[in-house]
Amino acid sequence: MRWSKWWWVVVALHARSLAQSNTPTVCEEEACRCDPFTRVICTCTQDYPEVTLRPDGAYRVPSTATGIIIDNCSRVTFLPDTVRSLIQLRNIELRNVDHVVINERALSWSPFSTLNEMNPGLRISITNSTIDEIASHAIQGRVNDVVISNSRIKVLKPFAFSSLTGVNTIDLQDNVFENIEIQAFKKFTVDNFMLRGGSINTLPSRFLSDVEVTNLFRMEGVSVKYLYSLTFLVSSPKRVLIESNTIETLEGDGFHIVTRGPITFRNNTVTNLRKGAFFGFTVDLGIASVMGPQELLIDNNTITNLTPASLMYNRTRLTLRVDGLNLNTSCACELAEQWREVLKEQGGTITCWYELEGYYISLPTYVDSRCGPFKQNFWIFVLIGVILVLILAAIAIFFIVRRENEKKKKVQIVMPDGKTYRETEFHIVVERAELLTTDL
Repeated sequence: MRWSKWWWVVVALHARSLAQSNTPTVCEEEACRCDPFTRVICTCTQDYPEVTLRPDGAYRVPSTATGIIIDNCSRVTFLPDTVRSLIQLRNIELRNVDHVVINERALSWSPFSTLNEMNPGLRISITNSTIDEIASHAIQGRVNDVVISNSRIKVLKPFAFSSLTGVNTIDLQDNVFENIEIQAFKKFTVDNFMLRGGSINTLPSRFLSDVEVTNLFRMEGVSVKYLYSLTFLVSSPKRVLIESNTIETLEGDGFHIVTRGPITFRNNTVTNLRKGAFFGFTVDLGIASVMGPQELLIDNNTITNLTPASLMYNRTRLTLRVDGLNLNTSCACELAEQWREVLKEQGGTITCWYELEGYYISLPTYVDSRCGPFKQNFWIFVLIGVILVLILAAIAIFFIVRRENEKKKKVQIVMPDGKTYRETEFHIVVERAELLTTDL
């Protein structure tokens, strides 16, 4: 009886394997093929514009696939659990796709133990495409690299990237983000996190939530309308670079980063810098106790609306160095007074816009040249002086003209002659006659 039960189990498994072997895979799709390296390569055409990747059933991804490469498709859809059983898979690459949909758990891949760092992982690359949605928990497990470039991301759901292991680099370059929900990147460790170029309407709170960056955190050349408080909850980077970004509003504690090294905030243009915008930066306690405070460098930034409170920082674990802060507002003595305490610490590295000359000038230089009781009223004195000079000149001209007119005495006689007139001018010269005397 026992043998008969096992016999039916073996028969059922064998029948299932035969059925799967007879079921067509995605390699037999019109737009796809599988090369000798067992890579699934799909190049769409006008007649076959779409590809759907599924874990089982007809036109599934074969279990031997080592790579998935898709190019020039109108639509690509990853169904749930597409790659979960693909033990030999190493690379997923999408190029020039009009609509990409990555469903929940679609790219969840953990065929090996996460305890062994030598185990291989996936490389996911999406270039020049439009991603309609990356669903919650869509990308999980053992992923070496994620590179998304020159693409439009319409919806990024919470926990879209979560519970990742063995991640070397996440590089988001020259993308347009339309709708990012909170905690899109949640609780994992990565060597390098780079957000470079492109535009983002709103970076919500906890965009990166409990993410450990062990080497480099970099945000460069990104245009952001609104960056909320606690947008970046990050720990452990050796280097933090925030450079050449254009940010309309940066809320206080937007960067909540515990570093193991220096922080550079350079060449950024910010319209509204809220109170405590830099207060979230701090240094790991162990690093600070051994190596001392690390440097927070603010270099050549242009900011329109801010107060000295915007530059508050953690004085116990950081040192502040301002190498260039351009206040994008007109110079005024009141402005200099407002920044007097900061100037005492940082010297002549804070500038304001000097409208008279059309360039930035350091606040100490402006104070030396324009502030003080006499200097503040300088142009009033100049105006009064000019008016006095004009009045004196007018009086002098009046008397000179009058004197010249008195010297010229003219007599004019007009004699009528028919219908014409002839003017005859007589000049009367008065001569003085003296008596002649003769000696007799």
